[in-house]
Amino acid sequence: MSKRSSVYDEKLAQGKPVAREPVTRYDDPCHVVVRKRRRSAQDVAERRLEKERQIRKLIEQGDKIPLKEIRSLALSEGGLLSNEYRKVLWLRYLAVDIEDSVTECDITEFRDYTQVCLDVHRCSSRLSPDLSSREVLALKSRLRNVIIKSLAERPNRHYYQGYHDVSLTLLYVLGERRAATLMSCLCRAHLASHVRENLDETSQQMKLIVPLVSQKNPELAEFILRSEAGTMFSLSWIITWFAYVLDDEHTIYRLYDVFLTTPPLMPVYLSAAVVLYRKCQIMSVECELSSVHQVLHHLPQDLPFDLLIRNAVELLEEFPPSVIKTLPVKQQEIILQVSRFGYLDWSRNWASKLLEYANTPAGIAISSSFLVGFAALAISAYSGRFSL
Repeated sequence: MSKRSSVYDEKLAQGKPVAREPVTRYDDPCHVVVRKRRRSAQDVAERRLEKERQIRKLIEQGDKIPLKEIRSLALSEGGLLSNEYRKVLWLRYLAVDIEDSVTECDITEFRDYTQVCLDVHRCSSRLSPDLSSREVLALKSRLRNVIIKSLAERPNRHYYQGYHDVSLTLLYVLGERRAATLMSCLCRAHLASHVRENLDETSQQMKLIVPLVSQKNPELAEFILRSEAGTMFSLSWIITWFAYVLDDEHTIYRLYDVFLTTPPLMPVYLSAAVVLYRKCQIMSVECELSSVHQVLHHLPQDLPFDLLIRNAVELLEEFPPSVIKTLPVKQQEIILQVSRFGYLDWSRNWASKLLEYANTPAGIAISSSFLVGFAALAISAYSGRFSL
């Protein structure tokens, strides 16, 4: 053991403050984080017990639970801790009556019944390998019921691929009846833009990610824009609340604590926080569509989601939904995309920018085409004059 680490441990044992030092993450060589004072297993256990006491005390209050306190617990480290607490607090926060249930219907008459069955059949990767064949069939049957019954309540609700991932998460925590009731509730609010006839509104939400990134890191936002990678990488993040791209179920539940207790656009804020956190990985590749999209599309499984949640909450507080929805408009006013040859900023120094652009391959090509066309027109007119 090095002298530095022995001194560090000795100070910890004596309860003395230890100076923090920067540490480079191996999964992101450019990302420097701060090493926090190490907590013992006893400290962690005591924090968890204290939080459990707070949660149980809240639950004992019945319907009088302050929503602000539920939200605070959901956003703090570890979220709501266990599914035992989630099955109570999720419903309480969204004012869903435990006794409520969706209207019974003939699920085979649902217009997207075939597609639902196909997606449910393909969701085996999220099922426990310990389940028997009979248990798997029973679980898939319950999932199919949750999906169709929650959507069939209103004729204007449409199934989308990814709805089954959200439904499965709620089914694991709440059981069939309550999951269907809560999914129906989410269709009126958090998932309303996704269950429309098309995903146009969802597409608009995805386009908010880069403008949000630009508020914190203009260089990274410009890099993504210049690569023309777009925001399609975030589609599965937003419409499944990250359930499709994460392997660990406990991490998924932890994120659902956040999404269920925050505004519907929270998945957009978390997506922006993930992109900002991975700046060096993104900017380490060539600035072109396929390379940048591949890095963005691949979500590492070991991301520090408690940190990312805090960062997303800070973005939400600094740029609330009423503000974020205006960001793309402002961006379009100052950025003019020139396909595959960068971006021109017309908000200042437009003359110098125009001259600078004239020396780019695109500018030279356009200038040459203009000169050749003008020369051809002049020759044609001159020849015509003498042919008369």
